[in-house]
Amino acid sequence: MKSGHLLGVIIIIGMALLTAVLTGCTTLNQTDRQKTQTFNTDQVIADLAPQIETLYLSWHELDQTYKDIKFLERGFLFDPDDLQLGTIQKAGLYVQDASVRIRHQWEQLSVLHYIRPEMMRDYLTLRVNGLTSAIKEIGYDEQFLTIYGSFITHDAVIEDLNRAREGIKKNRDLLNQILERLLPVANPTEPPLAL
Repeated sequence: MKSGHLLGVIIIIGMALLTAVLTGCTTLNQTDRQKTQTFNTDQVIADLAPQIETLYLSWHELDQTYKDIKFLERGFLFDPDDLQLGTIQKAGLYVQDASVRIRHQWEQLSVLHYIRPEMMRDYLTLRVNGLTSAIKEIGYDEQFLTIYGSFITHDAVIEDLNRAREGIKKNRDLLNQILERLLPVANPTEPPLAL
């Protein structure tokens, strides 16, 4: 009876210790999470709002330039020099590609006020990753646009492609500015594991 009673007491004490340890860890994790989440989400959104609005307007200008290029492209449909048409179409695809990437980034940033405050830092971390990738890809679009644009001879198309290049650069610069604002408030990146 004594050994059974002793075993019961040991089990109860063990359960109490286990509960205390688990409760302590949970409290510690919640405290650590609260410390990392202490930033003013309303202020972050207010700081970013003007740049996000400017990004939308700048993207809209680029999208209009793309539509102008597509309109001019129609004039080459029956031209015997289909090489010029193909080059204009390829250049236009890179303008469209950059435009789609920029629009997507704007869409992702425009919903910040819908994100729950406790999830904001995680969302901003995702946006940092998305912006970094998009800026890199838009840079490639800009390079290919320059390559294809050098083979185009029609003055109006050249003018629109130059406007498109300027628009892409302007949008890329805006994305970089937004990225710089997000970096301090996003979750810190973990160093890669050594293999």
